Amino acid sequence: MTKQSIPTSQPYAVDLTTIAHTVKQALEIRLSLPERWWVDSTTAKLRGHLALLIHSEIWDVETPQSRELHKTARKLLSDDVRPSKTTPPGFAYEHMRALALATRTTVAVYQLRQVGRGRKAEALEGTE
Repeated sequence: MTKQSIPTSQPYAVDLTTIAHTVKQALEIRLSLPERWWVDSTTAKLRGHLALLIHSEIWDVETPQSRELHKTARKLLSDDVRPSKTTPPGFAYEHMRALALATRTTVAVYQLRQVGRGRKAEALEGTE
């Protein structure tokens, strides 16, 4: 089963393959902390992925779980918790991993909602 971008009305397509690759790299088990430049670069990528996902149409169905995920994602993306150059490396690394976990969960919701939309569209086509 290959993952692919699903066309939407968003200005940018969601590239699930790239997102999955970034998340996988961020969540790999390591014996020591990676270089800070890599953590910062991966954090920037994850912030972009998560921002794109939370601005997609997946939030049209509200459940308590989706509201909590959306709240968590927005908090992780806020400038108040964003690591700066003076943030200790361990904290920056843990922030990156928290972003990766939230992104992975949001991707799962995105995929489920896209499958649901596809089934709904197929059902509507069958009634015409």
